[in-house]
Amino acid sequence: MNLRKLDVWQPVNNLEKGNITEANFNFSDEKGLCIRLIDIKGNSVDIIYDKISNIQDYVWSFRYAGEIPRSDLTLAVKEAYKRASNIDKTAACFYKMTNSDFIEWFDQLGWLGSNDISNVEHHVYIYNNGVFEVISDYEPKFIIKKMV
Repeated sequence: MNLRKLDVWQPVNNLEKGNITEANFNFSDEKGLCIRLIDIKGNSVDIIYDKISNIQDYVWSFRYAGEIPRSDLTLAVKEAYKRASNIDKTAACFYKMTNSDFIEWFDQLGWLGSNDISNVEHHVYIYNNGVFEVISDYEPKFIIKKMV
């Protein structure tokens, strides 16, 4: 496998860079997966995976790890940010990982995998205390709330 690589993904720009201080995570069989990120000023974004994917679930897989265990992403984040263009540098970014070890792990489970279904992506959401990661074959909805 080639080395994993992060690419900057900035579908919203309402969260202050480096200051996402709170996160909520909810998965239900009825509504899917929702990750809420809130910055120091109270601005928030709901990241919602609520479509049935090609494997007949809302997402392929998801995971969470604290910031210290995922400090392995630090260099990849810096490199992605250097390559990024046309982004708001004051706003937080999300990432998509290519050559993903998470997708590689999922593909070994003996069910449908990324070789069977196209457009599978590894989405990475980093906040001050941790990292949420999602494997999906579609992009989520983003609902933003700005504090005035």
